[in-house]
Amino acid sequence: MPRLLSSSLVFPSLLGLAFVAVPAAASEIDTVAVVGLRLPVEMTGIAATRFSAAEIEEMPALRLDDLLRSVPGVGLFRPAGSITAHPTTQGLNMRGVGANGAGRVLVMLDGVPLSDPFGGWVNWSAIDTADLQSVSVMAGGTPGVFGAQALSGAVLMESRRPETSGGRVAASYGSFDTRDIAGRLDLAGERASLTLTGGHLATDGFYIVDADRRGEADKRARHSADHASLRASADVGPATTLDFALRYEAEDRLNGLAGATNRTEGWAGSLRLVHGLAEGRAIEAMVYAQRKDFENVFVAVLDEARDLSRPVLDQHDVPARGYGALMRYRMPGLEIGADARLMEGTVNEYFRNLGGGFTRERTAGGEQSILGLYGEATHVADKLTVSATARLDRWRTHDGERVERDLATGDPVLALDVPDKDGWVWTGRIGASYAATDAIEMKASAYRTWRLPTINEYYRPFRVGNDITEANATLTPETLYGIEAGLTWRPLATVRGEVTLFRTWLHDGVGNVTIGVGPGTFPVAGFIPEGGTLRQRTNIDRSVTDGVAISGEMTLDTNLFLYGAYQYARARVTAAAASPDIVGKPQPLTPRHTLTGRAVWREGDVRLTVEGRYASGQYDDDLATRRLKSTLLFNAGAAWQASAAVTLRLDAENLFDARVVSALSADGEETLAARRLVRAGVELRF
Repeated sequence: MPRLLSSSLVFPSLLGLAFVAVPAAASEIDTVAVVGLRLPVEMTGIAATRFSAAEIEEMPALRLDDLLRSVPGVGLFRPAGSITAHPTTQGLNMRGVGANGAGRVLVMLDGVPLSDPFGGWVNWSAIDTADLQSVSVMAGGTPGVFGAQALSGAVLMESRRPETSGGRVAASYGSFDTRDIAGRLDLAGERASLTLTGGHLATDGFYIVDADRRGEADKRARHSADHASLRASADVGPATTLDFALRYEAEDRLNGLAGATNRTEGWAGSLRLVHGLAEGRAIEAMVYAQRKDFENVFVAVLDEARDLSRPVLDQHDVPARGYGALMRYRMPGLEIGADARLMEGTVNEYFRNLGGGFTRERTAGGEQSILGLYGEATHVADKLTVSATARLDRWRTHDGERVERDLATGDPVLALDVPDKDGWVWTGRIGASYAATDAIEMKASAYRTWRLPTINEYYRPFRVGNDITEANATLTPETLYGIEAGLTWRPLATVRGEVTLFRTWLHDGVGNVTIGVGPGTFPVAGFIPEGGTLRQRTNIDRSVTDGVAISGEMTLDTNLFLYGAYQYARARVTAAAASPDIVGKPQPLTPRHTLTGRAVWREGDVRLTVEGRYASGQYDDDLATRRLKSTLLFNAGAAWQASAAVTLRLDAENLFDARVVSALSADGEETLAARRLVRAGVELRF
């Protein structure tokens, strides 16, 4: 931490500062507003989907990432959900910009980024969906207040705010011996409140290889996770509120092969002061800190019968730390702000196991800092609202290293010179909305956003079976240009339809590019076995995505709610000077068509939910040679409020047990995901 803090003279001065915001009245500015612990966040002309607490409860999903998949085009790096997906693939992606394990979407809980300081992924098991007041999905580049991480969108979650003392306990049991219990205790006074939450989930999991291919090396994808939090809020003076949050998370996994284990443990804390000022002004100051520790073992299968396996990479210690401060000041029609984020992380790992144990040790990692300033102006003229945002960021990666040693002698066998890098990035956004009639609103926006590659992408190589992906310490930041235009139609209070056309240009997008096929020996990576592929994270010159998003919802007789949404996204590489073979190829793991439909029926104390999700075929590699088939899944849920204090539930994900392949190796080995999961549960409120 001392080295981290010394990387910038600006950060100490920001520690006591942060967000400042003032909500504009709905009659003044027609924007999307997210309200909760923070003062409202507003975006003019952006496409947004908001889930209320009631809608979250109606969804059959066990985890939040599965709930977010009901928004077409939103998903993790692979088709697998966070129950079985490797933690390093759980970054969120949106709008067909291109799947990425680190994610290209900012995910925030009560204004605090949840992304791992080292790798950018999100630990979805740490989020209790029953403790959320709302979830808002903003599609499209969102610079300004969101900063460098919101390349293609943002997901904003707000915790429930207690108004009275009480609590809840919910427990469920289901397929694969899946046990889940979670609870919340609220203590609310006239000027202060305290909330305690906690939960535990454990499942024996399912096999991720077909039965006719399994051997002794194949095991169930076992998983357990724990989370706990403490939140306190107090009115400490006239128009002044102080909020404090402390969160803990831990999870253990066995990723489908004997010995393929990983563990994550983390803490996060934040402190926020909100103070209202005169004449429509307010100030909010927030600081936060994160600590994550990660351990992981990759295993390779050695024989056709899949009876023999061997550890090939043991990442025995991967510590990461992150620190941030946010600042925003807003008066009617104008907002200015600043933010800072500092990150450090190192991977310590054993590698090169030829059968007699590991013979090499690698240490790789570094530090990053981002400091940003922005301003946003909003103008309202009758039915037209226009906003313009400009932002300037200073980024730096420094103290990077990659050293490899012989374990027997301690002698170095590789020591890469990783130079410090820094630069300035400008971003901006122009948005407009126009109320053409009482029922029709037109909107449009254009933006330029950016993302700094994570420490993981710079320094950490990884191996899955015989496929090896190398890090790249020479990566440069990604830049996304985008334009969109849409129309929202509300002929009745119970009917809503929306269509949005969009196009994006991703410059220098980080992708895993194939550079060799085994057997063979390659610089830095070493020997690649037969059937294996060597890839490296590389900046791809330009990728283009054209798309359209359509959604509609209707409430009939107050009992039946219908929702449908579709996204078409044609994403392809259009320029790659260093890798001409991928030009014209589609972006890997990016389906062209995604479709969701949902029906919710309520009658008295009974509620029934049915949902269907379709994703077209997609490619698992940059050369478009490994195609994953399309998927069609159905989910269903039922709830009965037996009394004011008791609710019984029955939920099923992938109701018909459709076959879902989440990965395809060079030798044709398929990895399965999303088996049928049926759960019965009870919730008690007091």
